[in-house]
Amino acid sequence: MEIIVRKYARTLSAELQTQINQFRFYVSLPLAGYGDDMNEWHGELPDGWAEFPRLDARRSRVFAGTEEGNSYNHHQSICRFRDRYVVAWSSAPEHEDSPGQEVRYSSSTDAGQWDAYRTIVATEPASGVVRNQAGLYADEAYVYCFVGYTEPHAMERPGMTSIVSRDMRLDLYRSADLTNWEEFTGVAEQVYLFEGPRRTRDGKLLCCGTNHRDRSQASMLIWDDPDDPTRPPRVLQVSGAANGIHPHQGSWYQSDDGRIWMWQRDGGNLTRLGLTWSDDGGERWSEMVSTDFPNSFSRAHAGRLEDGRCYLIGNNFDQFLNRHHLHIALSDDGSCFDRMYTVVQGETARRVPGQHKENGYHYPNSIADGERLLVVYSVNKEDVEVGVVEVRSFA
Repeated sequence: MEIIVRKYARTLSAELQTQINQFRFYVSLPLAGYGDDMNEWHGELPDGWAEFPRLDARRSRVFAGTEEGNSYNHHQSICRFRDRYVVAWSSAPEHEDSPGQEVRYSSSTDAGQWDAYRTIVATEPASGVVRNQAGLYADEAYVYCFVGYTEPHAMERPGMTSIVSRDMRLDLYRSADLTNWEEFTGVAEQVYLFEGPRRTRDGKLLCCGTNHRDRSQASMLIWDDPDDPTRPPRVLQVSGAANGIHPHQGSWYQSDDGRIWMWQRDGGNLTRLGLTWSDDGGERWSEMVSTDFPNSFSRAHAGRLEDGRCYLIGNNFDQFLNRHHLHIALSDDGSCFDRMYTVVQGETARRVPGQHKENGYHYPNSIADGERLLVVYSVNKEDVEVGVVEVRSFA
């Protein structure tokens, strides 16, 4: 028998760990035949047992998939460009990451009413090309949309697993008016990205993808000149192999002490997030470790509120691929999370079948905008929604 010792980071307070354990019972016991009444299993339980406070999120729909149009819509991002909020996403006729998947967008002045969608870059199914929306970034002059491009090929089985063996490049599109888009091809090679860059404290732009050719490597993209994201970034590789971590879809915040915390969806430990950190602005990274932070094997998004608190938004519990609950966990210092809230939750059902389409709330991305937090997510990988939360609702 082989015994493997791996490093492990504790990131939850004892109280929040207890709540999460209770929530695990809550979502799992119905599968054992106990129904929705936990008292049937445990006797009398106090009010609020296994519940996280429900936020009053104002929800709006950006786009709804239909059988007649593109029924698959996912990989969404949000940013603010001047006086408008911009949402972009991947849109495919039926299946995830299938030929014809293209990148669409919409904008709004109030995050409530959204303009009719437009297309950043169209893709014909007959071309064999797959494009995925890989992240948004905006400065005063332009809004930038990163787009993953997979070379033309015929798929025997549509879906994300069929693009692993293909070459991938990262393209960039920018617009000064949210109408006309200029293309910059191949700003990076073999990087699978799902989140646009943000500025570090020292002014660089940073984001994290996956090495498309070695899924045990996280690819850290760094732009030393934040004024020109169209130039190719430096790409640093950080391995998770020593602790069995397959890093995907990295997301980060920077705490008051300057440390950058890069959280990873982990394809090696399917229901816990991985973590690496940097204390020199992203030039050197710690050994990647597993954490006790639960995740149902989905993308999570990290950030900071305007008041300085750090957060992680995601399906923050450890039932594999259960995405019917979208939570936000808060930390005062970035190292220990002690509160969690529910952003949206509830049973959902796909209207149109498709490969790799699961029910639930998927792949959050967010921006903190003054006293509001805006969260974009997909519903069933069919519809794109935005939830607006007032920061004062967090205790």
